[in-house]
Amino acid sequence: MDGFALVTGGSFMAVVQADLYRHENFVRKSIQIPSTQHKELKALAVELESSLGDVVETIMDLMRRDNYEQLKAAIIQKREQTLSSISHSLDEAYAYLGSLPETLEDARFFFNAGQEGMIVAYSVR
Repeated sequence: MDGFALVTGGSFMAVVQADLYRHENFVRKSIQIPSTQHKELKALAVELESSLGDVVETIMDLMRRDNYEQLKAAIIQKREQTLSSISHSLDEAYAYLGSLPETLEDARFFFNAGQEGMIVAYSVR
């Protein structure tokens, strides 16, 4: 596997980076997982009486089987939630600024002054 993959499942998520090291006739895979996700994956491995490597490998196999569709859907859903949160925050900020007419007027003044300053500076060149 080149690069990295985002491994999701249930309530855990981890970033897996596969670095392959060749030593004579075997290949060893190295993965880097944030400590919180590592603990969750390790607990899952203990619960399943398996190794951490087997758990991660099985998760990757399951994702490949559905052509990463669940992973893609989870990433899209996460992006939509983030955008929704940002949009909500912007709406709140605009509502607050709109409730203070003098602040909005000041913002317009400084924006226009800055814009005129940029035009003048550009013209002088």
